[in-house]
Amino acid sequence: MNGPKNSDVATAPVLGARIRLGLMGACIAAYSAVCGIGGGLFMTPILHYVKKMPLKNAVATSLALVSASATSATIAELLHADNQLTPERLLLVAALVIGSLLGAQAGFVVAKRIDVTFLKLVFAVILVISGMRLLFPGELPAAGPLELGVSQMEVAFASVVGFAAGFLAPLLGIGGGLVAVPALFLGVPSLGYLGARACGMAMGACASSRSLWLYAREGVVDKKRATALACGALIGASIGVQFVHFEGAVLIAKKLMGITLWVVSVRFVMDVVQSRKKS
Repeated sequence: MNGPKNSDVATAPVLGARIRLGLMGACIAAYSAVCGIGGGLFMTPILHYVKKMPLKNAVATSLALVSASATSATIAELLHADNQLTPERLLLVAALVIGSLLGAQAGFVVAKRIDVTFLKLVFAVILVISGMRLLFPGELPAAGPLELGVSQMEVAFASVVGFAAGFLAPLLGIGGGLVAVPALFLGVPSLGYLGARACGMAMGACASSRSLWLYAREGVVDKKRATALACGALIGASIGVQFVHFEGAVLIAKKLMGITLWVVSVRFVMDVVQSRKKS
């Protein structure tokens, strides 16, 4: 009998690695879609520290997961019977997107000129407080009916939130959803958590796709790994959206988001401590 060809033996580990990446992308995307974040927070460290990719390449490649996850979640939301992205709320999404694109442009410029150490400490405190509001909400206004329109003040607030999310992304290395979802949930109570999550994901779909395109033009995206992650994310994000619409799941989503905010705040504090040790 003829043994396996050398090419088959060489291909098997590579295929297995791609499948594992796809499954990892699906799990991260499902979690992210439930919370309303992109997933780069988890995928970038895995690619950088575990897969030993240079940080810039890891960030660029993880954006494939973020873009696919946010886009899939947004489409799944629009097709869901309990769709939170009503025509009135799309005005909020537009304000978020425009604000985030302008903020990202400003953030890239400022990031080259300032030390972000103090900013990380301030933002860590804000994340802890926001996380507490999600984990221990107390009395919060209930979400309004879906047919309720949005006011000019809420649109203006969304544009500010979008700008802040875009501005902080290049400065702190975080996704816009970490800023947008808690801010919308606490600042526009009529949205409720489901609405805030859906609007944040729609904003993230536009912002991350743009960033992915810019990195792809530089040639720093690992296309094979990016494809595996994106394929998994397309499926995982859709599953996450279906889950979050089950009765009682929104409470779980808020808890997960609160925990995520605390984890990020700890990471920022550790970054500051390590930075001061080096200096």
